Parts: sequence; structure tokens; C-alpha cells
Amino acid sequence: MSVLGAAAVLATSTAAYAASASSQNKPLSDHLVGRQSDGSVLNPDNQYVTPAGVSIEQTGRPMDLAVRPDGKTAVDLTKSGSGLFTVVDLVNHKVLQQYTPPKGTGAGNVGVVGLLYSPDGNTLYATQTTDILKFSVAADGTLSIPSVIKIPADADVPKNTAGAAAAPLPSGMVWAPDGTHIITVLDGWDRVAVLDPASGTFSAPTKVGVAPRDIVLIGNHAFVSNEGGRTPTDKDFTNLSYDSPVVADKRDGRASTGTVSEIDLATSQVVNTYKVGLDPSSLLAHGTDLLVTNSSDDTVSIIDTAKGRVAQTLNVNPLPGQPFGSSPNALEFLDSSHLAVSLGRDNALAVYEYRGARRPASFDGLIPTAWYPGTLHWDKALNRLIVANQAGVGALGKDGTISEGPGTTPATGRQVFADVGTIGIVATPTRQQIAKYTAQVFANNRWYGLKDRNKQGSGHASPVAVPLRTGDPSKIKHVFVIVQENRTYDQVLGDDPRGNGKPDYAQFGQNVTPNAHALAKQFPLIDDLYSEGTNSAVGHTWLDAGFVNDYLERSYANYTRSYGQPDAMVYPKSGFLWDNAQAHGLTAHVWGEYAEFWNGPDKSTCPGTWTDWYKDSQILEGKATGTPHVPVGYCQTTADVPSLDKILSRDFPNFQTNITDQYRADLFERDFKQYEKDGKLPSLNMLWVMDNHTNGLNAGYPIPSAMVADNDLATGRIIDTISHSKYWKDSAVFVVEDDSQNGIDHVDGHRAPVYIASPYARHGAVDHTYYSQENVVRTIEQILGLPPMNQLDMAAEPMYGAFSDTPNYQPFNVLPNNIPLDTMNVTAAQATNPMQKTWLEWSEKQDFRSEDQLAFAPFNRMTWYATTGWKRPYPGDSKVMTPDEVLKKFPQTTVPNSVDNDLPSSRAQTPHKANG
Repeated sequence: MSVLGAAAVLATSTAAYAASASSQNKPLSDHLVGRQSDGSVLNPDNQYVTPAGVSIEQTGRPMDLAVRPDGKTAVDLTKSGSGLFTVVDLVNHKVLQQYTPPKGTGAGNVGVVGLLYSPDGNTLYATQTTDILKFSVAADGTLSIPSVIKIPADADVPKNTAGAAAAPLPSGMVWAPDGTHIITVLDGWDRVAVLDPASGTFSAPTKVGVAPRDIVLIGNHAFVSNEGGRTPTDKDFTNLSYDSPVVADKRDGRASTGTVSEIDLATSQVVNTYKVGLDPSSLLAHGTDLLVTNSSDDTVSIIDTAKGRVAQTLNVNPLPGQPFGSSPNALEFLDSSHLAVSLGRDNALAVYEYRGARRPASFDGLIPTAWYPGTLHWDKALNRLIVANQAGVGALGKDGTISEGPGTTPATGRQVFADVGTIGIVATPTRQQIAKYTAQVFANNRWYGLKDRNKQGSGHASPVAVPLRTGDPSKIKHVFVIVQENRTYDQVLGDDPRGNGKPDYAQFGQNVTPNAHALAKQFPLIDDLYSEGTNSAVGHTWLDAGFVNDYLERSYANYTRSYGQPDAMVYPKSGFLWDNAQAHGLTAHVWGEYAEFWNGPDKSTCPGTWTDWYKDSQILEGKATGTPHVPVGYCQTTADVPSLDKILSRDFPNFQTNITDQYRADLFERDFKQYEKDGKLPSLNMLWVMDNHTNGLNAGYPIPSAMVADNDLATGRIIDTISHSKYWKDSAVFVVEDDSQNGIDHVDGHRAPVYIASPYARHGAVDHTYYSQENVVRTIEQILGLPPMNQLDMAAEPMYGAFSDTPNYQPFNVLPNNIPLDTMNVTAAQATNPMQKTWLEWSEKQDFRSEDQLAFAPFNRMTWYATTGWKRPYPGDSKVMTPDEVLKKFPQTTVPNSVDNDLPSSRAQTPHKANG
């Protein structure tokens, strides 16, 4: 008998499952990310996936999915795949087509959501950032070259900071009651409009809430989820998202409301606005009931539209009473009385018996999925649930090649962008199956024993380095987190014979990074740690908050609204590490990390070339005479996160790679000396030194290996300063990459170097234990006596194996750089090879000021050509190509584009305001 055939199937709590199940947590031990011998897949976020049913693997992430009306095929919007649109055969379980329209066909960047078939299945509409594509669909479900429906801007649409019209960002679409028009959500304009697909014209624009996403119809009324909540009033505290004001929390600047707008289609007027939870994302109509996933509240709001009120709020967190973090993001009914809710962060579907809007739903159990499910559809023809899993089985796709310019050897291996997403096909489980599935989800997420692992200490235990109980005393009183940029383990430490490295991949090995190698030799060498994010947009949030919400996760499709911070809708409900510290009576200070605004007196980017700032650093260190080109403090760092803005070192540069990391080390040393003098060193200290990001071959900058050496020297200097101070005896320094995107690794593209320097770090040890960034966050919390912020750091265990309770007070002595830091790139004017000159002219036009503002396909080829003398084709190419030829062959490779985003690294504007 199916689970859906019983009246009260397994209506038990998850606690009962945990108590009765014989399963235990799947061990992490020294396992490597990827496919395991038992058929599961280990992710870089401390979770295994064992999806139920059938999985169709595809290159790239399926960000949204629609099932064709005949139920035989489905299409998804695809990011980082072999095409922007992927068509899968749901009957024979295979990929039929991965297709990218020709260059010049529309905006060239898929929407966050937005796919709609015509009722006969012969036409498909798909959103892009500024238009809608109209495909003809062949009998087998495949797509051909589409036509483009442009979305015209009028005088009233929102403007960006440059005064130009913001992109409309069409998202949710639904057929109007007449069956001939499409009601379209315009996320970027906070509107809904009616499209006539025959003429390509739009009409009846209706203003709704902030950042609308999904839309459904009930009768002659449309319902729209507003992820950014209600429109602010003059009395609200606001922050910005996509240059538009959002009602925000005064502590951490996050969007603090969520609403659903009800539109009477006869009048095109909003007739009701419902207050729901945070980040309302997906909608589902069920008769006159409307269900809403509140992704940042772990709830589903159930609206009784007949009575015009929110009838109940269903908590879908499978761990009752525990921190949030499930990220519900999609809904579907399996039959008239059973509801499936996609829990993105839990890699699971929660099944409930649904009794209507006015009666409580009861929990039936969990179904395991692949990594980060995000879209659900019931396929009536197949009698199966279709699940689009965005991250699928992880970065197990085709190997990539990384070149880093002169002085490094190109290497081919695993990269973070080799995403293999999956489309799951799941049958309705039986009672016995769903019980087994639920136990499996608990084991995959390491939820067994959570209560015991998170017991509150008495506070009276004997101090140890890393306490077993939260709140018990640690011998470590001061924690430093130094954030670097974008490197894999193999790329830096692959030449250390003690670890699991591949020497051929060590593009920045011992000669370039002597201090990194010295840290790994004096303190523990950790060779099985993974970054959870794929790029800076999510990487810094993972490190600083231990969590990434559904809005940011789904933004991976195009990053048009924002590229991570600054954006009020990015910041998670649980706050950041510094919030956690301050909420529990500790002090915190931040140098540059997560601060996005860097303004001079004229409200512009702080002036100066890399050479100017390098000379300034030499002057500050007494190695050169003269006056700095601008005085210290001329430019100021600010943040749109109020709690962060209060604890920033104002004159410490944020992401400005025209500023040498030696200048950052100089300012840190200045501040640290003051802390030594006044005895007021904060408990939590976070720094961002980022020049190992490099500037490629861009003129006016050092060669990549010199910039990595600059970063290595600055990091060594900072740790040298700490270790020769009175604070060393009770300090720990964690050096972590925000992500590992610009490197390759023989294990997995997410594997990254991490260094722990402390008297209590295990000197000379080699630690092969599996860790993720989440374990770093949890270790910091455990040392400082802070409770976990969310489900993920709650399930993560501290890095006990990297620490010892017996101190070794030997300080760290910085090593000099082997590569001159001012070894500069050749300019286009200096080039003698015609191909080199062409590429360098292209490079000099690129935006290297902000994180990851590059077209990867040409950038990778440029560095390969430079490394191989401008004569060898890039692996897989038939010839050496010009930038124009590369962009013609790979038209969809720009991620993200600062021109489209209007998000240069230092926006000159007030990040938030308080009125009233």
C-alpha cells in the first residue's frame, strides 16, 4: 500500500524516527568528496546524498524546470552546463539536448526562474534578463532557434545608480484565464504585466511588492510572491537590493518582510496583500488554498483565498525546536491530500498529510534527493514526482584546465564549475519506504546524536583547546580569521609530500608561497577540507554566516540582481559570526571582510595604481622615503550590514587588487600594536587579504605568481606579528580561502588549503580528516563558547583532530618572498607577438577590480597562451584564437558582467537609512 493511501500514515515526529531507527550517521572520517563505494555521493558541505528513485545526470545546474504537458520530456534552465537549456527524456531517463541559442539571440543570460509550455506543448517560453525567448518544440521535445520577445521600458521603471533603466528580470509566468495571454512577473521592476505572445506586446502593468518571483492563478485572481516583502514607507529602515529600497533589519541589514500580492485581473489592481514569512519563493494553488514556501523561515504559509486571510503557518523544519536552515523552496501535491515540500539545504522532500487550510497538516516523513532540490512537478502521465536538483552530485563533470601565466605550468583537473545537476524521478513511497527514507536523510545530514553533540556545558569544566560542550571554557581566548581568495589545495600545497597532493598541480608551490608551506609544516597540514561555495558571491557568506539562503543560491543563475553582497536579500536570518559573538557578550573587529564600499572624499574608488600603493607600503615600513600618494584614511571602508559597519577598520582596503597586501599588513600591524598597548584585543578578529586572486596579465599589475607571493608574505607577516605578541599564548589563527574556483585539484575542485596557527594547534601533524568550511565555523564557535547559528554548523563537528591541549609556544617567523613582488606584466605596447598584443589589448579593457568580473573562457585561454608562448591551442581547441573568436565560440561565458550588474566594487551611495 502506498503511503498516500493511508489516512494517518506515519504521523510521527522526527524525534521518534531518530529514536527508533537503527541507522547511524554516515561517517565522514577521511573520506574524499565524490562518489563513494556504497553508491552515495559525499558533498563538500558535510552531507551525503542518496537520492530516491531514478536520477538523470546532466552537465550544469537545473535552476528551474517545466514538464511538457504530455509528461514525456522536461526542460530546465541550466547554469554552467553544455547549454543554457537542457531537455531530458523522462521515459527513457536520458538527456536529449543541451542547447544554447546563437549569440545575439536575446540577452544571453537565463532567468532565475521562468519556463512555460503552451497547453499543447508545441511552444516553450523562457525568461532571460531583459526578454523572453519563444521556442518551437519538436515532437521529441527538443528545441530550435527561438524568436525574441523584447520587454519595453517606460519612464516609470526603476533606475540603477547610473540613471539607466534597470533590467526587467522576468521570472514567473502563467497562462491567463483566456488561454491566449501570459501573465508575467517582472522581478527587476516590481511589477506584473500581461504578455500577448502573438504580437509580443505587454499591457496592464501592475505594481506589486519588492522582488516578485512566482505567480499562480486562482479563479480570476493572480497571486504573486514578493521575496523582498512590502514596499517601504518613509518611516522604514531600508537597505538596497538591485538598487531598490527594501524594508530591512536594523542589526544585519537583511530584508525583514515577506508578502504575497493578490491581483484582480479584471481591474489589474492589487486587492489584498498577505503578510507571510521571510523570502517567500514558490507558490502552489490547491483549490482555493494558496501555499507559500518561506525559504528563510523554514515555514509554509497557507492562505485561505476564499476568506482572504493566512489560515496557518506550517513549520517544515524536520528538527523541531532546532535552528533554522532547511530552505523550503518548492511545493507539489502527490495527490489531493499529500503535500511534498522541497527542503533545499536538507537535500530532502518533506511529505505531509494535508487536511485543508484550516486544519493542521501532519508530518509523514522525508524522501532523500540529490544536492539542493529546487523545483518540483507532478507528472500525471508517469505518475511520478519530478525533482530538479540544482547541485545534483557535485562538481563531477569534465576536467578543466587552468593556466596562471608566465612562471607557472598549466594543469588539467577537477574544477568547482564542473557541475553535474540531476533530474530525479520519484515514485510514491510505501509506508516502509518512507520510514527507511527518513532514517537515510537523518544519516546523510548527520542528524543522529545532534542533541548530545550540542549539549550546553556547565561553564565550570577544566579549560581545553576546543571544548566538548558549548559554553565550557577554552584555553584560547582570541580567534583570528584570515580570508584569502580562490585557490585549491593542489594549487598551493600539492608539492608537500606529506599530504594527498599532486605536485604537477602546484602552480603556486614552495617557491611562490614559502609562508604557506612553513605554516603547514610547523602547524597541522590539513589536506581534506572543502569550500562549500563555487565563487566569491557565496564563499564569503558561507565563511561569515555558515549559511547561504535560497535567494543567493538561486541567484547563481545570473547574478543580475547582485553578486552576493551588497544586497539586503542575501544576508541570512541567523546573522553572522560577529553577530553571534556580540550577542553573547564578546567583542569583534573586522578588517575588510564582507565590506563592499570603499569611498574617497569624492565618493569614488580610491585612486592610485598598484605601483603607487606598493610605494606607500614601502614608506610605511620605513623602506623608502617620501610621502604616500594619499594619506592613510583618505579612503574609507563601509558596509551595508549595520552590525558589521560598526566594527570595521575604516581605512583597511576591501577588495581592491590595485592595493598590495603589504599595505594591508601594515595597517593591521598598526592596529595590533594599539591592542597590545591598551590590552583590549577583541575575541573575534576577521581580515581579508585577497591579492592571491591576481589580476591575470592585466597591464599595471604584477604577474600572477608575484601577486600570490605578495599575499603569502602579508599573511606570514600578520601571523608573525600575532605570534610574537603577548596575545599569542591564548590565540588561534585560521587562514581560509573564500572559495577555490580559480584552481584545479586532483580530488575535487572544492578542496582548498587551510592553515591553523596556534600554540594549541598540533605542531607538525598531518590531518587527513574530512572537513568543510562549516567545520571551521563550528570550531570558532566552540572555542568562543558560541552556540551554532543554523542547522549546518549545528551538525558540523569542531576540528578536534587539529588541536592539542598541550601548548607549544614557538612563534611563527615570517619567511621572505622568493619572487620580487613588483615583477610586472608586459603591456600591450611592449608586446612583439601580434597574438600577444591582441590579447593584452583585450585584457586591459577587463574589470579586475571586483571579485570574479571576468569572462572565463577567454581569460583561461589568455593565460594558457601566455604560459605556452602564444603558440599552443588551448586543450580541446583546434587553433590559437583571438578574444573575439573565443567569445563567438563561447557566447555565454561572462560571469558575472559588471556592466549588466551595475555593481562595481565601490558603489558611491548610502547603503542604508533610518527614517522617522
